[in-house]
Amino acid sequence: MTSIDNGISASAVTNALILPNIIYPVIEQLDKSGYKDIQSELRRKFYQLEEYYPGFSHQFLQSFIHKQMPSSTTNMNELTLKLEKYCDKSSYFISSSRSEPEFHELNIRSKNLKRILSRIPDDINEKREFLETIKEIASAIKKTLDSVTNTYQYFKTSDGRQALENEKKEFIKYSKNFSNTLKAYFRDNKRDDVYIAANHLLVQTDYLLRTIKLYCETDALDECLYPLISQQQQNSNRIIPTSRYSSNNSRQSSSSSSGNNRPISSYEINYT
Repeated sequence: MTSIDNGISASAVTNALILPNIIYPVIEQLDKSGYKDIQSELRRKFYQLEEYYPGFSHQFLQSFIHKQMPSSTTNMNELTLKLEKYCDKSSYFISSSRSEPEFHELNIRSKNLKRILSRIPDDINEKREFLETIKEIASAIKKTLDSVTNTYQYFKTSDGRQALENEKKEFIKYSKNFSNTLKAYFRDNKRDDVYIAANHLLVQTDYLLRTIKLYCETDALDECLYPLISQQQQNSNRIIPTSRYSSNNSRQSSSSSSGNNRPISSYEINYT
C-alpha cells in the first residue's frame, strides 16, 4: 500500500490506537443516523483489514483527511493520544460482575492513568504544568501496578498468573522507556517521541486489563475492542494473527501455549 502521509507518520503503536480511539468512536455514532444494525459488522471488518494489512486504518484515515483538507498536516501520534480522554472505553475495564474491591480500584486507577497521559499534548506547551503532569503520571503508574498486583489472588491457574506477570513486566519496561524519553525530551525537545512513548503506555494498560478480564471474567472477550497485536507471516503466506491469549480456552491451556510463550507485538518490534 502506497504511503500518503503528508505530516509526521504514525508509529506502529499509534496505528494500533487508531481503531479504538478514532475509527470505533465514529462507528458508534452511526446509531444516531439509523445505521445501528451495521455497527458490529463494520467494526469487525475494519479490525480484520488491520489484521491482514497493518497500518490500513492509518492510511484510510490519512487519505480521508488529505482529500478533505489537502494542505493539512495531522500528527497521528498526538491525535490518538489526545483523543484517549474522550473515548468511552468502559468495555475495556473489569465488569461489575466482579464485585471485589481490588477490581474496582484497578478500574479507577488505570482509567486515571490513561486520562493523565492523554493530557500530555495540552500540557507539554507549558513547562510548569508539564512537570506537574509528569509527577501525576509517575504516581498513577505506581498505583496502577499496585492494583494489578492486588488481583493476583483471583487468578486460579498458574498460566493466568504467568500471563499477568509477563504483561506486568512489559508495562514496567515501557514505563521506564517513557521515563527515559522524558529525560531526552528536555534535552532535544522532540515532542513526538513523548507522544509515542505515552501511546505505548496506553496500549500496555489495555493489555494488562485484557489479561485480567480474560482470566477473571466468565464472559467471552470482544477481541475487536483491543489494540492489535502480533502480525505473523510465514514464508510469503499471510496467516491470520493470533492474540496473546486468543480465546477463553487459554485459561486451561497447556504449558506449550502458556504465558511463557508470549508473542511479540508488531509495535514492540518497531519500538526504539
